[in-house]
Amino acid sequence: MRYGIGGKKKNSAEREFLAANYSTEIMASWGAAMGSSIDRRVAVAAGAFEARQSFNIEIFVERYGGTTACSFKAGERLFVQAEPANRIFYVQEGQVQLSVISAHGKEAILGVVGAGDFCGDGGVIAGLIRGATATCITDCVIAKLDRTNITRAIREDAAFAEFFIVCALRRAFGLRDSLLSHLFDSSEIRLARVLLRLADYGKEGQRGTIIKGVDQEALAQMIGTTRSRVNQFMNKFRKLGYIDYDSTIVVYRDRIASLLREDAAASSRSKTPTAA
Repeated sequence: MRYGIGGKKKNSAEREFLAANYSTEIMASWGAAMGSSIDRRVAVAAGAFEARQSFNIEIFVERYGGTTACSFKAGERLFVQAEPANRIFYVQEGQVQLSVISAHGKEAILGVVGAGDFCGDGGVIAGLIRGATATCITDCVIAKLDRTNITRAIREDAAFAEFFIVCALRRAFGLRDSLLSHLFDSSEIRLARVLLRLADYGKEGQRGTIIKGVDQEALAQMIGTTRSRVNQFMNKFRKLGYIDYDSTIVVYRDRIASLLREDAAASSRSKTPTAA
């Protein structure tokens, strides 16, 4: 409608390659917004950075145009790594998986974005190439925003520019946390963190948050371990009451969050020096 990180453990070089390729796309979009005329406009209401703001696609279309809403089936790609980035995607419904392939041909899944997230933020920069591949893991409704229109919105609308920056920063910090988790957390804790993040985009059910479109192989790639290890942890989590799963995964967010808090507290205690 027209409106007007996977399997085997990676060495440091591969981790740097994955981080550089993807974070370039995120931080380039942030830099473009920061370099716009936003500094000459009145700041928006205090505290806006602290809340998860919403993006009204209809208002954007009315003001700037250049937007197409499309439906995608699960398995279809929005864009492919290394192709020119000439537009940005806004997820209205569904979930999209972001993956990269290293110079040595190894594929890693960076994560999943869902409704309310931008995808391919680097399209705001002329001449930039894609640092990742975006694949729909559920049926999706996606708004395609032309680069010229969104850069105009960033320059002219302080509220939109702030919203766009917050989205880019949130994703950049999420990537940083994911990389730190890969360096310092056990595979079991990494899986718990990934399940909690995926639950942010899941559908609330009577028992818990339902996650669709993600299997154990995908989870193994996200946390950098084998499928057999993921299966072992999933069985353990189910016995402990953190999750349920058969054809879909049901996450009990409060219980998973409690596990992560306990792990953080235990790590803190282990680092506290004892008296001689």
